[in-house]
Amino acid sequence: MIAPGMRYAPRAFLPRVFRQAGVLLLAALVLALLAAAFHPRRPVWSRDQAMIPEVAWSTVQEWPGLRLLVDARSEVAFRRQHIPGALPLSEVQWEERLPAVIQAWQPGARVVVYCDNLGCESSQAVARRLRRELGINDVFVLKGGWNAWLEAQKQKP
Repeated sequence: MIAPGMRYAPRAFLPRVFRQAGVLLLAALVLALLAAAFHPRRPVWSRDQAMIPEVAWSTVQEWPGLRLLVDARSEVAFRRQHIPGALPLSEVQWEERLPAVIQAWQPGARVVVYCDNLGCESSQAVARRLRRELGINDVFVLKGGWNAWLEAQKQKP
């Protein structure tokens, strides 16, 4: 029983609750979409962010014509050792190193970007930027990266 002076209307109460819950869910959805669109570490889902094709070192060696090797590892790793003829270009030093890469690249040359190993994402990031910002379509990532190249050198007679 309801005390005198209190109003209890369950039928009017439920629609208001559902309406408020709907407004809260809509607000959460809008904020989540904004975060997904503008967050610097957002998921990869656009065509220009697609994975760059990987290529084995043995295939790179068989390619006729011009090729440009780009080392996406750290400056320290590059100075220590790199594939002969490779140019350093990491996202960290993009602005400083890009002019040398542009000067070395020739139309028709295939660009092969590498970093440390299969788990390294730097080569994909640098390759995507080369494709997107410079319009170079023949950009590839060396499958297995630096470690794969080292293994290939051990296999040489």
